[in-house]
Amino acid sequence: MTKSLKSSSLSHNEIMDQLERILSSQDFHASEQRRAFLKYIVDQTLAGSEGELKGYTVATKVFGRDTDFDQKIDPVVSVHAGKLRRAMERYYLTAGRDDPIRINIPKGTYVPTFTKQSGYEEYDLSESISSNEDRYIASWPTLSILPFENLSGDPEQDYLAVGLRTELADELARYQEIRVLVVNPLRQGESPSVGIARFVLGGSVRKDRSTIKVTVHLKDALNDTQIWSDAYQSDFAAAKLIAFQEEIAQVIAIKTAGERGVIYKTLSAESRNIPPKKLKSYEAILRYYDWDLSHTPERLLRALEALETALKVESTCGQAWGMLGLLYGFAYTLEFPGFKENFIYRALEYCKKGVQLNPANQRSRARLALIRLFNDDVAAAKNEIDFALALNPNSLLMLDGIGYVLTLLGDWDRGPALIRRIMRLNPYYNRVVHYALWVDWFRQDDYDKAYMETFNFKQPPVFWNPLMRAAALGYLGRIGEGKKALGELSELKPDFQGRGRTLIKYYIKFEDIIEKMVDGLAKVGMRLN
Repeated sequence: MTKSLKSSSLSHNEIMDQLERILSSQDFHASEQRRAFLKYIVDQTLAGSEGELKGYTVATKVFGRDTDFDQKIDPVVSVHAGKLRRAMERYYLTAGRDDPIRINIPKGTYVPTFTKQSGYEEYDLSESISSNEDRYIASWPTLSILPFENLSGDPEQDYLAVGLRTELADELARYQEIRVLVVNPLRQGESPSVGIARFVLGGSVRKDRSTIKVTVHLKDALNDTQIWSDAYQSDFAAAKLIAFQEEIAQVIAIKTAGERGVIYKTLSAESRNIPPKKLKSYEAILRYYDWDLSHTPERLLRALEALETALKVESTCGQAWGMLGLLYGFAYTLEFPGFKENFIYRALEYCKKGVQLNPANQRSRARLALIRLFNDDVAAAKNEIDFALALNPNSLLMLDGIGYVLTLLGDWDRGPALIRRIMRLNPYYNRVVHYALWVDWFRQDDYDKAYMETFNFKQPPVFWNPLMRAAALGYLGRIGEGKKALGELSELKPDFQGRGRTLIKYYIKFEDIIEKMVDGLAKVGMRLN
């Protein structure tokens, strides 16, 4: 956890030492102007002049703009601030993850904050593969990002290829189950070694007068085959170039390194028949994702066994602890066969351990938030999910899950809007978010849209889908269809009539919505005890 500057009594010298640590690091990828930007805002804050850190002041003092500078016309400060924030994020994901002090630049301000970082152990995703090659190759996948080619025929356009690769490196660094290596340009005829990375990402950028086109491909170096490729095109506009690069980088990262991406599918198929006792942590994590695609009790138990076995050997993997906790949470709230009362306590303990080991991991925070929700600790769940969102408000990696939890917490503005945004941008978003959208439509009395949402949330082994259909159909007056849905519900959960209120309350914390659901079920013939 972190402490504020005031409570931790950070000294001027401690903060300046941290600033120097960042500026001198080879892993801090920032231009000289952005380095000067960072130094200026830190110096001004320590001098007690943070009130002067406005766009105009920064533009004139750091970027040499004239006194008639208008930030509405010239967004130089906001553009550089965004780039600086991403450079800082990448630094703290790599070389700076164990630094004693964290310097942040919150969105909406140029005044930095200073917090103490507590020490924790976790597999270092930035570690050079050559230092521990066998363990990396055997357990965690590695991805090399090659220099992108500039096919424009104009060396002046090299910055486009360099910029895209930098954005990709920044985005992929968030994927803590993939070890990302950014390699130097290769000599002609030279190819990446399997000993360096299993997967190799490369591509090209071409710009003409009005259009920019990006092609990208992923290669499996183990068998020297291309396993994925894609192309992106946009009208070229200098003012929109940064946003274009960011969006492409996010989509490429999702499609290649995401939990339903090409790398996952490749390795999941390879590990499917490995006995649980021989699985390493990453292979056990694949078992979790395998369950997440199906939500069957059988695959949940399979994933539980795999993660528990792997954690006996690799006990400092925060991701695995969080996944294990979430599995226990779902086993408890869905009352899978063999569930026990202590499952919810195990879920909380394991998710908290995942956060303790990896406090800056957005997914670990989001998982803990959901378990706190299950445990009726709504205030703590809100704090945790707000923290998770603040860690990375723009990445596609976990924002569908964050939107899901926000909605269940009753944030009817942010939650559904975030879900819909991610659905537009991420082709591999988690379909469970449709349940949260169903809740939002249902509370608004829009039962037609609520009913239609159930077709996007099909989880055959789980009783929630027929429950949602039956409740909506009751209000729509479609009694025959509602009774059929009740039949499916009773088949999946024979004791639902006696257990229904308890099961609903795990996920819905608002009595008016609960009573509306109960009334909808009553309209089609089921009165809950």
